[in-house]
Amino acid sequence: MSTLEIIALFSLILLMGYNIRLGLMVKKLRDKLSKGKEIELTESTNKEIIDAIKTRKKWTILSQCLFWISIVMMLYGSMGLLIYFLDLYTIAVIYINLVNRKVFTELIKL
Repeated sequence: MSTLEIIALFSLILLMGYNIRLGLMVKKLRDKLSKGKEIELTESTNKEIIDAIKTRKKWTILSQCLFWISIVMMLYGSMGLLIYFLDLYTIAVIYINLVNRKVFTELIKL
């Protein structure tokens, strides 16, 4: 492995750790929201949530494409390309978790 691949692998490990931590925060918010009371949505809040859901769908499609490209790179490409696409996939999943955290935080405030 080259130096660049080692750096990319180290960044992948750090990103995965951050993603796990963020995923656990989102899970706690989701659990807290499910135990709460009924939420009345105003029109402006509803629009923000719908926009966030649209954004999340786009990033979910991107993350799925990056995952499958990573699988192909695992079979036919080099280790460097595999790590690169796994880094991109992890970044996309982190963004999805950030959008989820924003939506759940807004819903809990209501």
